[in-house]
Amino acid sequence: MRTEIVKAVAAAAGLPEAEIAGQLTDSREPGHGDFALPCFILARAWKQSPPACAAKLAAEVALPAGVARCVASGPYLNFFLDRAAESLRLVGGLLAAGDGVGRGAPRGERIVVEYSSPNIAKPFHVGHLRTTVIGHALARIHRHLGYEVISINHLGDWGTQFGFVWAGCEIWGKPADARIGDLVGLYQRASGLRKDQDAGTVAPGDADKPDVNAMARDYFIRLEAGEPEARAFWEWCLDISLDYFKSMYDRMGVHFDHYTGESFFQDRLAGVESMIRGSGILEESRGALGVDLGPRLGFVRVFAEDGRSLYITRDIAAAEYRTETYDPVRILYVVGAPQQLHFQQLVGVLERMGRPSASRIVHIPYGHVPGISTRGGATDEKVLLNDLLDDAHARAREAYSSQVVKKPQDVDEEALAEAVGLGAIFFDYLSRSNIKDFHFNWDDALNFQGDTGPYIQYALARINSIAAKAAATGLDPAGGFDASLLAGDDTYQLVFQLRRFEGILQKAAAEYEPYLLANYLLELARSFSARYSSLRVLGEEPTVAQARLSLFCAVGNVLRTGLGLLGVPPVERM
Repeated sequence: MRTEIVKAVAAAAGLPEAEIAGQLTDSREPGHGDFALPCFILARAWKQSPPACAAKLAAEVALPAGVARCVASGPYLNFFLDRAAESLRLVGGLLAAGDGVGRGAPRGERIVVEYSSPNIAKPFHVGHLRTTVIGHALARIHRHLGYEVISINHLGDWGTQFGFVWAGCEIWGKPADARIGDLVGLYQRASGLRKDQDAGTVAPGDADKPDVNAMARDYFIRLEAGEPEARAFWEWCLDISLDYFKSMYDRMGVHFDHYTGESFFQDRLAGVESMIRGSGILEESRGALGVDLGPRLGFVRVFAEDGRSLYITRDIAAAEYRTETYDPVRILYVVGAPQQLHFQQLVGVLERMGRPSASRIVHIPYGHVPGISTRGGATDEKVLLNDLLDDAHARAREAYSSQVVKKPQDVDEEALAEAVGLGAIFFDYLSRSNIKDFHFNWDDALNFQGDTGPYIQYALARINSIAAKAAATGLDPAGGFDASLLAGDDTYQLVFQLRRFEGILQKAAAEYEPYLLANYLLELARSFSARYSSLRVLGEEPTVAQARLSLFCAVGNVLRTGLGLLGVPPVERM
């Protein structure tokens, strides 16, 4: 319809279709039509006021099939679709699509998405949660729209933290059957001793301990040199950490195509140095090798004074590898806002090297989330992810039990609590712009009547309940419906909302903002919840019941698909 309206207006106005397409927008309310065209660009071409242009165009445009009328309203021309025809097209299409509503055809383009990226041998805190849920949602949305998505967990598996774990094992002994907590404990104990040594406040019992910082640095140099003993210890740490991380990701329903951490690019670092040297931009400053990016971005160290690689060294190698291997149109890095300068410098170095990867890098920064706490007493960044998920499960079960509604007798309440708990966290994290800081509040996130994931999950469960009861009376949403019965204001309001779904998906992908989809799903769930009592299905005349059931099931398909794209587990019964 949009395309046909654009063609008709362009023909009447004598303007290029591209200009008209850039102006035609969805109306905010069906009472103002389905599409609106501001006529300011016509005022310049026709040398008349915008309201006069709107009236003139209304009289002259040849309306395409499916458009019932157009009405001039001040400087706008509003287009009203044939409601029955639009309801038949849209609701019928959504029912046929099932969970694939809005799915795009294969584009033949790849997008690499890097997200989560916890550090090996360190605890998996909630500080990694926001990158995980944003990256997971963006990967799913782009894949749904027809892109080939390569999701990468760029693990922090290379650095001096392994040196501190090594030092801890050397000083206090290597634990048998070690788990992630043992590695974390050794790291923290060795780091604490290093701080005491640096400050000159070592306890008497530790006075004879060796220099931890020197041990850690020496270990990492040996690791970079490929010493077998150092590498075997690193692989031991990696295996323990990966088992732990993957159990967390499985619980959240998060999956990656590749776990390729910093270590993966070690054998490419010599090539990076040669490439930079060959470009003639490598300089020395205070013993370090780097690139001068001018007064705004400064001197960027690429190799440390002792020859060790740095984060940016490995990021240059990663960007080059991904460009050569996958040939993506974009490489998305979902990394916190404090790293904006790092990515500006990364792009700056690659641009000075003349590398095509520079134009493909997109940094997606995100803000801070204070206010997270668990009943165990941990707060904010100190909260372990597993503890947060356990707490969410327990709180979700309590919140569900407290709801004064009739509940199905055979629902698995443990599985339901897990889905609602995850939904509460994921949706709360995704319901606002990435860059915004926000305070997490358990009562708000788990409110079944608020702007929350559980509210949308409950709306979907309610639709499924209506469909199940209707099926018992012989109604079938796939059995066809009288679309003229969906042309009334109440029913068409839902049709109007449903048509926005594909546009919202496209915008969320283009702006890398999952909150646009989250807020849309809230609006759709609210619109359904405000009408399901007045638009009764059960007990109504069969043709009316059939039409309303079809409409509700189409809403359910969009809610289910949208929740899935955000990583929120859809709840079929509640």
